[in-house]
Amino acid sequence: MGLLKLLAFPMTGPLWVAKVIRDDAERQFYDEDAIRGQIARLQEQFRAGEIDAEMLDREEEALFERLLDAREYRRRQEEAQEY
Repeated sequence: MGLLKLLAFPMTGPLWVAKVIRDDAERQFYDEDAIRGQIARLQEQFRAGEIDAEMLDREEEALFERLLDAREYRRRQEEAQEY
C-alpha cells in the first residue's frame, strides 16, 4: 500500500498541497478576530485623520460583510464536522 501511495504521489501530491494552501487561506480569510482587528485599526485611522468618513464607511461595510460571511463559514464547518 505504501508503494502505491508513493507511485501515485506525482498525481496526488499537488492536489494535497493545493488543499492545504486553500484550507489555510480560508482559515486566515474567515478569522473573526482578525476581521474585528481590521475594523478597530480602520476606526483608529479615521480618528487619526488618516482616512475620511466615506472611506471608513466603505471599508467598514466590506469588513462587516466579511464578518457575516466568516460566521456563516464557521457554522458550515461545524455542521460538516457533525456528519
